[in-house]
Amino acid sequence: MKIKKFLVWIFGSIFLISTTILIAQQIPTECEIIVEGAKMAPVKLSHEKHATEYKIDCKICHHKEEDPTKEVKKCSVCHGLMGGTEKAPDAPKNMLAYHKNCIDCHQKVNTEQGKAAPTKCNECHKK
Repeated sequence: MKIKKFLVWIFGSIFLISTTILIAQQIPTECEIIVEGAKMAPVKLSHEKHATEYKIDCKICHHKEEDPTKEVKKCSVCHGLMGGTEKAPDAPKNMLAYHKNCIDCHQKVNTEQGKAAPTKCNECHKK
C-alpha cells in the first residue's frame, strides 16, 4: 500500500512539473514586428501557425539564437533601420533581412505547394 501511494505521488509530481515546463515554454500565438522609425505599418503574423502548422524550424528566423525556445533577442539588436548595428556591423538592414527571409520563403511555398502566402507590401503591412 505504501509503495502504491509513493508511486502515485512520484507520477503526480512528474506530471505537475512536466505541465509547468510545457506551459512556460509555450509558443507565442501571435507576433507583431514593429520597426521603430519605419515608414510601413507593423507586420502581424501567426507565430503559432508558422511554428506548429507550417513546421518552420525556429532557427530559420531566430538564426543567431543558440536555443530559440529559451530566449530570443529582438532582430533590431543586429539589424538596424539603416544597416548593421554596433553588435553586428555587417548585418543587413532589418527591412532587407525580413524581406529576404519572409518573401523568399512565401514565394517558394507559393510555387512549390500552390499556396497563397503574402508577397506584396500591403498584404503584410496592413494599416
